[in-house]
Amino acid sequence: MFGMLGDIILLQGDSFQYLEEFPLQALAQLTALTGRAVGPGGLLVLVMEYGHSLTDSLGQNRSITDWALAWKSNFLHPVLYYYNTLPSERDMRLRPPGWPLPRPQALHHIVEDFLTEWEGPVSHSQPLRRFLEHCLTSDLRTFYAESCFRFALTSRWPPLSCRQGYLQAQGLVGNARLWRHAVEAGLMEDFHPELANESGRTPPLPGHMTRTGAQLTRVGVSRDDL
Repeated sequence: MFGMLGDIILLQGDSFQYLEEFPLQALAQLTALTGRAVGPGGLLVLVMEYGHSLTDSLGQNRSITDWALAWKSNFLHPVLYYYNTLPSERDMRLRPPGWPLPRPQALHHIVEDFLTEWEGPVSHSQPLRRFLEHCLTSDLRTFYAESCFRFALTSRWPPLSCRQGYLQAQGLVGNARLWRHAVEAGLMEDFHPELANESGRTPPLPGHMTRTGAQLTRVGVSRDDL
């Protein structure tokens, strides 16, 4: 039922728990009813809503196509509420008139879609990603292996896609061709091509990293496994 049931997403760092079709008016009793506690990451509530403005459903300018004006959508569309803590009973009683939930820390309307698929890369996916990055304070973009390699060497906290992919042994095993490509891409300025043969010999680390006791370990799958 639109505006009555919603999906709850409990944010837990790099993972989450998804609870479907939870009664919105019982949100304050979420922990008691489900046994799931809200962590420091907070929670998202996904609600399907119609617009609050009276409109002629067959008239001109009845639909919104600009994602920047998604909050003006008249027809059914997803709305995401972000809370850093679980709303209380008092919050539920004092919610704005006509709202299914209390005022959140962040609110995102996904612009209405005629086919109700909401899969447009610019009008739907990108604004949603930006909203989630704001809530999670994390970079949710997907990076190629070369970029993850650079992040791993220059950042203490690489992006999520690198931590869950490249740094979990999801990359290709290094070989002369890949090392040379890294040099041409400007990722390994201290690399000496003559020290890596076609068998995939790992080149030494730069001097400033060797002095720290660091070691370079090749991870991933071999070309024969692809």
